[in-house]
Amino acid sequence: MTGHEVRSFSDYIVYVDESGDHGIESIDRNYPVFVLAFCIFEKEAYLSVAVPEVLRFKYKYFGHDQVILHERDIRRGHPPFAFTRDRRVREGFFEDLNKLVAGTDFRLVASVIRKEEYRTRYSNPGNPYHVAMGFWP
Repeated sequence: MTGHEVRSFSDYIVYVDESGDHGIESIDRNYPVFVLAFCIFEKEAYLSVAVPEVLRFKYKYFGHDQVILHERDIRRGHPPFAFTRDRRVREGFFEDLNKLVAGTDFRLVASVIRKEEYRTRYSNPGNPYHVAMGFWP
């Protein structure tokens, strides 16, 4: 590649997250599923809308952008989300967060595997993580 050539990259950015563990040997009866979710953005929309809006949200509520918006911590009011234990503040926080998500252009693709049913149905079940990846569009 010379200094003048432009490499071709995808027009999309994809974030992947999981919920639950992918093990099927011992299944947590309180959370017997494995979820794999893909959040897909067109890069232009990501750069021009999603990033600036997420930054605005973080600066409004935290004064900086280093906070990771982790659902479990938000839901339980763990630091740095302890301020959401105040009902009025929590309502405003979630209203703004809901507006942020609703106003952002992306696709969400998720696969959910009920591990007990999966293990029972197949004599040699594969790793649920790999199976979930097979649903990728």
